[in-house]
Amino acid sequence: MDFIETISQNKARFQRCNAIKFERFQSLISSATVRRTLNLIPFLLSVNTPKLPGYVEGEVPLGVYAYSPDEDTRRFLRGKFAGVRTDVPAENQFVEMLAVMGSVGTVAYNKKSDFDYWVCVSRAAVGPLPYANFRKKVEAVQRWVESEIRLPIHLFVNDIESVRNNIFAEDDEEAFGSTVGAVLMDEFFRSSIIIAGKVPFWWVLPQFVRDEEYDLLYNRLPAEQKAEFVDLGNLYEISREDFLGAALFQIIKSLGNPFKSILKIGVLEKYIFGKADSPLLSQKIKMNILRENLDNGILDSYLLMFQEVCDYYSAALEDQGLVDILKQNLYLKVDPQISKYVGIKDKKNIPYKVAVMFRYVKEWNWDLPRIRDLDQFDEWEFNRVKSFWDAVRKFMLLSYQKITTQIPALRLDKKISETDFLLLSRKIKSHFTTEPNKIEQFITFKDTPSEAILYIEPSGQGLQETEWRLFKRVKNEKDEITATTLRIESSLLRLLIWMTLNQIYDPVFSRLNIQSGYTRVNQTLVTELLNQVSALFSGDRVRVKNEYFIKPSFSMANLVVVNFNRDNAERIVSVQHLYFSSWGESFLHEYDGEDAILRVLQQVLSDGLVRNLPLEEFCVVSTPEPFKKLYKRVITLFKEAYAFIVESAATKSARFVAQFQDRLIMAEREGGKLVIHVFANPSKFHTTVSLKPRKNIRYRFHSDEDSLASHAMLAKIHQENSITILYEERSDQVLISLLNEKGNFFVFAKQRRHRDSALCALYDFSKKTVTAVRARDRMSFLDEKRIRIYAHRLDKLGKYTLTDDTRDVEQLYLAKYKSTHAFPASVARHMGDEPFYSITFPDGVSSGFMTLREVYSVTEKLAEMRTKGFGTLPLVREIVFSDLQASDLEWGSSVYFLEKFKMELMMDK
Repeated sequence: MDFIETISQNKARFQRCNAIKFERFQSLISSATVRRTLNLIPFLLSVNTPKLPGYVEGEVPLGVYAYSPDEDTRRFLRGKFAGVRTDVPAENQFVEMLAVMGSVGTVAYNKKSDFDYWVCVSRAAVGPLPYANFRKKVEAVQRWVESEIRLPIHLFVNDIESVRNNIFAEDDEEAFGSTVGAVLMDEFFRSSIIIAGKVPFWWVLPQFVRDEEYDLLYNRLPAEQKAEFVDLGNLYEISREDFLGAALFQIIKSLGNPFKSILKIGVLEKYIFGKADSPLLSQKIKMNILRENLDNGILDSYLLMFQEVCDYYSAALEDQGLVDILKQNLYLKVDPQISKYVGIKDKKNIPYKVAVMFRYVKEWNWDLPRIRDLDQFDEWEFNRVKSFWDAVRKFMLLSYQKITTQIPALRLDKKISETDFLLLSRKIKSHFTTEPNKIEQFITFKDTPSEAILYIEPSGQGLQETEWRLFKRVKNEKDEITATTLRIESSLLRLLIWMTLNQIYDPVFSRLNIQSGYTRVNQTLVTELLNQVSALFSGDRVRVKNEYFIKPSFSMANLVVVNFNRDNAERIVSVQHLYFSSWGESFLHEYDGEDAILRVLQQVLSDGLVRNLPLEEFCVVSTPEPFKKLYKRVITLFKEAYAFIVESAATKSARFVAQFQDRLIMAEREGGKLVIHVFANPSKFHTTVSLKPRKNIRYRFHSDEDSLASHAMLAKIHQENSITILYEERSDQVLISLLNEKGNFFVFAKQRRHRDSALCALYDFSKKTVTAVRARDRMSFLDEKRIRIYAHRLDKLGKYTLTDDTRDVEQLYLAKYKSTHAFPASVARHMGDEPFYSITFPDGVSSGFMTLREVYSVTEKLAEMRTKGFGTLPLVREIVFSDLQASDLEWGSSVYFLEKFKMELMMDK
């Protein structure tokens, strides 16, 4: 038989196998609507009309090689899109192959499985704009199909030339750029079903050949026969390095599914530690297809993968109990419910999954009680499920540890980037590590884990219940009602959170009955809370991306629960913080007392800067009585702090100040970093902010207390490019606050009897500073006319009034204080490691340069001069810098007010 005839026969053999797999793919989709919608995909890629989904304006390459819709597809089209033509132009054949891969058509498929399609095209055959339009069309078709069937679907556009070089289009969150290589091609060949288009040439080669010979054989084909095949490249062998480097990341794609995880690790282990000359799984399938041996082990890639791994572990493991774990995982994944079919004599018409598993359980010598027990897995008690999952986890970790011992010897640094290694390690850590306060994942093999009716009751006795039990009630085969425990927790809230995050409780489908015993539980508030959790911790807002794993973990959604299940509380007793991390983990931290609010607020604001979402999409504060003053204060604190720090961040620096209990707190943002400062008294707050100006900054003061009223008023009346001063008299003190053109805040606390002197000195200083800044920076908008001074006073009715005292202070300054009561100073900012200061006294004598620590000595000289009739106080009315640099210009007047504050602070001590 010559080469050409052999190729033709092998093509026919492959097409027979593909036809059987396609029929099984179709028959396993129980929903006719889902099946018919999926079958529209090649048609929608072949036409471009506004009447159909996927329409794109402009030039769009169309068509799938040799595709023609069948009669069922035509009927579905006519019924769904009235008046549309159902024929396909024969000349349009841009898509050379359309294939679906993965679990479809296998025992692993279920009604929640996703669909991954390869759309293989020759990118070089069209120009950049038509190709871009084609990709838009594919994306539009994908969106429409997904919206119709309400299941995940991916249409990956693969350039054939790129595929030949082992470069594939994949989902951004499943691809690992430096690694996939030929392993994905092996997976594609063994699990794919050709929906329409050409046959890959690799399938019809009569033997396995190296790449050079593969190219020679392909080029031997006559042109008309070559047109029947798509050249995706050769698959001859995969080195241990290549296989390990790619397969490590293939494992991660299925970490959430225990069955797939065990199989992925098992295949990896087999390739590394098994026989060196063992063929690839796809090669085994190919050999059997060409021999026309089409049993289920060949037609069902999942069964082949399972059998290979099971055979390997049976020979390699001393503990056969671990092999039994693998078998149980297969059974639970497929969920055939064999015990329901035991009495059926004619087994010809039983479902495919049931028939397959009948043969396996017979081979494994499983008796009916064991089968029935696995069929009732959803009724297992909490401790049994936990023990089973612990065994699965142990199995996987032992295998993974065995594999990682080979990594140093394989020089994988050339195959896997440092970033991908970090991604791998963090994904595995987040999935398997048990940590305090972490919400464990619920292990189930059901498509939908939610239960219709759930019950919670205290499991302890007496007034001090210590544990809460979540259970469901089911009927056994004897119609007896039995209770199955799902979980036990010492914290009721933790139990509620666990069942909601694991989707056991569904807001629409589930009903919850809480039998609270001696503890009063407000069921209405609990239901509202669970609905909040379900809404906040779902969808795109908690979709973890690969890029997150190479960054420090941050929260993606937050729920702050204050005084859970405590009615009529007069103070904050408990705070619980639930958050979902960017590494795919959920944590519930439980705190006592109101101080925890600050810790949680800091995390919410810090991570809010990363997420940059509206508060309602990122954090919810839940309280028993949201309109009560106690709770309203907390809710408002979160809202206003978040709005100012995160949502309205016009500058890199921002400070949000609020009264909290008997203290002041300041949430400070500097770029993307945030820290919360707590001040025992206002004086420490004033000193800190005055000593730490920023190049540009914004302030927001939030309080219904008097302590921040003047500061809030100052921030409210301050205008851009101005210097605003506000003073307030408090007992024996006058508090003079200033906001400058850079948004910096300075507070000068002086004795009340020196009020006029201090105001006039500050007014004088501000005027001279404006002149100095404008002389150095002609772009500055500062002006003496933009210096305003206000008095903030409490009237007899207990209300604050605001008075513009600018003119009064100016007149007072001109009449009485122009050249006395304050002194000028010189500052050398860059003379050494710290600034140096020189003061000129009223008698014309200079102090000479000194450090800031030495400035306090000036007060002795001033006191001596006051005995001689000089009225000079420790007030600075002007600063002349001897060595300002270009970088200082960015600070505007801030450097002047900073040095004035520092000098006066030292002299006032």
